[in-house]
Amino acid sequence: MSERIPLARPSVGKEELEAVEKVFRSGMLTEWKVTNEFERAFAEYLGIKHAVATSSCTSALDLALLALEIKPGDEVIVPDFTYPATGNVVFHVGAKPVLVDIDANTYNVSPEKIEEAITSKTKAVIPVHLFGQCAEMERIMTIAKEHDLYVVEDAACGIGATHHGKKAGTFGNASCFSFHPRKILATGEGGMLVTNDDDLAERANVLKNHGIKKSPAGRPSFVKPGYNFRLNDVASAIGVVQLKKVPFFIEERGCLAQKYDDLLADLKEIRTPSVASGNNHAYQTYCVKIEKENIRDSLIGELAGKGIETQIGTYALHLQPVYLENGENLSASDEAFRNTLALPMYNGLSEKEQRYVCESLASLLRRA
Repeated sequence: MSERIPLARPSVGKEELEAVEKVFRSGMLTEWKVTNEFERAFAEYLGIKHAVATSSCTSALDLALLALEIKPGDEVIVPDFTYPATGNVVFHVGAKPVLVDIDANTYNVSPEKIEEAITSKTKAVIPVHLFGQCAEMERIMTIAKEHDLYVVEDAACGIGATHHGKKAGTFGNASCFSFHPRKILATGEGGMLVTNDDDLAERANVLKNHGIKKSPAGRPSFVKPGYNFRLNDVASAIGVVQLKKVPFFIEERGCLAQKYDDLLADLKEIRTPSVASGNNHAYQTYCVKIEKENIRDSLIGELAGKGIETQIGTYALHLQPVYLENGENLSASDEAFRNTLALPMYNGLSEKEQRYVCESLASLLRRA
């Protein structure tokens, strides 16, 4: 291939540019009417009552824990195999992240491991819809109800995914989405907290905007030591346009994933993504497992030499210096961290590019 194949590429074009230009001409670049429009449209897309736009998914997760009043001394159960932000936000509120293992097939948190980790100090669970596949939310919600726990869905990768016909982000007390450029809906940076809880939504809106609560006359009072977690109208304008395209993005990604499945079917050294029964995978990431140990990192380097950008699946939190916990009961996460590989996946990826990726990978695996 003469051109480099990136790991991800946002699918933006003329419509997004026109929407941004309209915001520029309005003279109001910070959070205002367009962000409010984005929030309404996002809530309508999910069929949920409230959507609170934020500067990132991480800030949305922060707001969710703050609004739920998770505090020092509390424990929050987090899957070990996830981007560190999922656990970091627990530290931010002074609570303890309790790391649990994953299902070795889907890479999502194991409901059984969640139940085993519950103590008298446990106040919440943060399941992650990793790579665009829903966690087992029906089972997780049953466990949470039995033990009186809050559930905050980390749906950073989850837009467009469903679990038994219900959309990711519509199960928990609150759910948080990401609009990073690698995500399906991309605004550059940005996030969204969604909830059906009126009080939680009000608290989140106050906390995200410096702790301001307005009187009926519109006069602001600072009632909480809040934050600046707002999303600006420029990013929101992109989001409004992108949201309309999500169904088409998901359909195309499903076709791209099927093509990868077909091209890799005869490679015994590769395990393609496993989709749990009842799930519709959104394929924010197409992540394979290399069945041979200790070659994944060298594959990333060698594929880069061929103009193909790949990446590790994600991180085992217990191996990161900020955590450094005992990994005895985290074996599935440990193995996934060592051996998973994210292949290029984005809307507009051509069949020629997919073939080149798979042929290059097959060649390197044969040599290995």
